[in-house]
Amino acid sequence: MAEGTVQYQPYQYAQKVLERLVHDGLTPSPNNYAVYYYYFTGTNPNLKMAIDTLIENQKKLTQENCNELYQAHLGLEAEHKVMEETSSVIEGEIKRVLEEIDKAATDTKQYGKTLDTFSGQLTGSASLEQIRGAVTKVMTETRTISKQNERLAGQLAQTTQQLSEVRYNFEQAHKELQIDPLTEVGNRKYFDTQLSKTTAEARESAAPLTLLMVDIDHFKKFNDAYGHQIGDQVLRLVARTLVENLKGRDVIARYGGEEFVILLPQTRATDAEKVANQLRASLATKHIRKRNTNETLGVVTISIGATEYRTDEELDSFVARADAGLYKAKNAGRNQVVIEV
Repeated sequence: MAEGTVQYQPYQYAQKVLERLVHDGLTPSPNNYAVYYYYFTGTNPNLKMAIDTLIENQKKLTQENCNELYQAHLGLEAEHKVMEETSSVIEGEIKRVLEEIDKAATDTKQYGKTLDTFSGQLTGSASLEQIRGAVTKVMTETRTISKQNERLAGQLAQTTQQLSEVRYNFEQAHKELQIDPLTEVGNRKYFDTQLSKTTAEARESAAPLTLLMVDIDHFKKFNDAYGHQIGDQVLRLVARTLVENLKGRDVIARYGGEEFVILLPQTRATDAEKVANQLRASLATKHIRKRNTNETLGVVTISIGATEYRTDEELDSFVARADAGLYKAKNAGRNQVVIEV
């Protein structure tokens, strides 16, 4: 599928995208379209490399592949769009309030001049009629200022509510962009963010931090034997079981495919090994069943690599060591935990 140096016009890219979506049996949803559009245009090299690797191994993309590719490579652009829209709303609200405040300030300044004039008339030799006229003018402008202040207070209250809604919507959108839609745990982007945060906290507090790399054993064979729907059911079961057996401060995310990652703050590798074995034991009690027939398809096992963070190491090295532990666990027969030091 590599395009070499051939140049296409936008409509030609669109045609190639639709042809490929049909070839792969995928719906032309905005996210699926975006994944292939960026692939064919070559404007996202990391995305292109990831797709080339997948196609080399399995000839075509699945919907799960597209979801993961979009979240990993294009989700940030979607988040930027949300931020831009949010900023635009906030800017508009602030501009409107400033205009109201400026108008109120102008009216208040005029009111001050009226009071000064009235004060001068009282101390001078004004007639009774002139004093009555001045009092009437002051009362009129007082009512005007009062209404102006009421209107401004209403505008400020309305703006406060609208900005609160904007903030809530933004936070929800931001959260959704970091959630894996299938398993409802964090996605790769969420993990990268939390990895930076938890390692920084570990460095500052000199507290231990352990990373678990979890892989579902023989998932591809299971998926091929029973189909993607059962495979998705397995992924959701594993994710739910991991969440149920972790504490509030622990971080869990889907790393990709059938792999999950777990960050255990304030936890030594020896204690993390106990947690990891508890996760294995808990999952071993869960049976996979076909929902339409209630047929039992067996239990799912997992292999886990664990490693403790070194305060002087790069984040890539930290993850690589956990991955090395996982590799050893799988080579040693699977369904076990290996600590990589």
